Amino acid sequence: MAGLSAGALLAHHRYKTLVVEKLPFLGGRASSYEYQGFTLPTGSLYVETGGVVERTFREVGAPFDVRPFPIDLRFRIGGKDHVLPKKGGLAALISNLAGEAEATRLMGVIRRAFAWEEPSDSISLQDWVGHHTDNENIQALFRGFVTFQCVNINDMPAGEFIRQLKLATGATAGSPPRGFLSLLTGLAGVIEAKGGQVWNGCRAKRIVVEDGVARGLVVDRQGREASISAKVVIGDGGPHSTVELAGRENFDASYLRDLEQKVLPLSYMCVSIFSQDLLVDFPGISLLPEGRRSIAMVPTSLMYPEYAPAGRHLLQAWAAPGSSFLPLDASKEIDFVVQDLKEAVPGFDGKAEVLQSSYWQKDWPMYRALPGAIPQKTPVENLYNVGDGVAPRAPLGLPGCVESARAVVDDIRQRIAPGAAWT
Repeated sequence: MAGLSAGALLAHHRYKTLVVEKLPFLGGRASSYEYQGFTLPTGSLYVETGGVVERTFREVGAPFDVRPFPIDLRFRIGGKDHVLPKKGGLAALISNLAGEAEATRLMGVIRRAFAWEEPSDSISLQDWVGHHTDNENIQALFRGFVTFQCVNINDMPAGEFIRQLKLATGATAGSPPRGFLSLLTGLAGVIEAKGGQVWNGCRAKRIVVEDGVARGLVVDRQGREASISAKVVIGDGGPHSTVELAGRENFDASYLRDLEQKVLPLSYMCVSIFSQDLLVDFPGISLLPEGRRSIAMVPTSLMYPEYAPAGRHLLQAWAAPGSSFLPLDASKEIDFVVQDLKEAVPGFDGKAEVLQSSYWQKDWPMYRALPGAIPQKTPVENLYNVGDGVAPRAPLGLPGCVESARAVVDDIRQRIAPGAAWT
């Protein structure tokens, strides 16, 4: 999403633009693919509407064909389902779970975090919540909220959690009925319609740096090496990848230190299940925070029948592993998720079959870093990064990716006039 957004914006502003994609398909972790008649995501399940992503698509003239995704939340806590109310949501839910007096006290804490001072990023959300309440139901509630943000509660900084809650206030979302690949193909179409090119299956081998300035790329295209001269190079494979391609000797020690300490990939998992009968009938996100792993269940085909073959239903269970930052034992972690689903979903054993298990980590993570890790500019002149590894203080996921792309394009436009950008 970040690389194609940057490319489409540059092409829209009359820069000669080339996008080099190592995979045979577009979109990276913001794409989709067909599997046994089902449409499955490579990472993103929905996209914000009315914000920076939609605004960018509209600006460059790319189709933004999405249907509303209901961000309605239901929490399974203490064996009962609790729906987050539309009005007075969090206060009403806390009151329902812990009583009115506890709700009044905790809402005071949350309001101060919103309006006066955010908690420190040096404390985890788990520790921050535990400091303010020992009520297990409330702790489970926050564990569900942070699972919705795709982070383990022990690994989410308390300050970042509050910032994400602020950014999510009033947010709406949608999902493309034809899958995310269709959205990303639209951005590529803008680039090509305005004179640029998009090369799939083309791996960047080296970023050419001379005298501290990025001068172009060496790529492997269909088994043949090609050199490309460029005024600007933008990396969307993550800051670590950019450093390796450009050569560590071209980066100062402080940048490399920040890279190692702050750009930490986060792991996540998804189990896709199919059935003939509808297993979950809540049109939104059902959170199961009290199992072996905290799970967010989405009955995808209930909202988007196109994602499943006729007569089949698709249920997807997204879950944070035991640690967001440590390498995960995928087989063990996914087994925990399946066991929780068997216990939580009536009739799972007799009606459901696991279609596919997916996980994101290391070089293909859920997020390359939490927002605000490092800047988009690198110490190498005319070499930038975009994507979730360099997202500004913005919503997690796709909005942060697009914000990073817009920041880079704005800087390029201030420094370099449109014209021949590569040869």
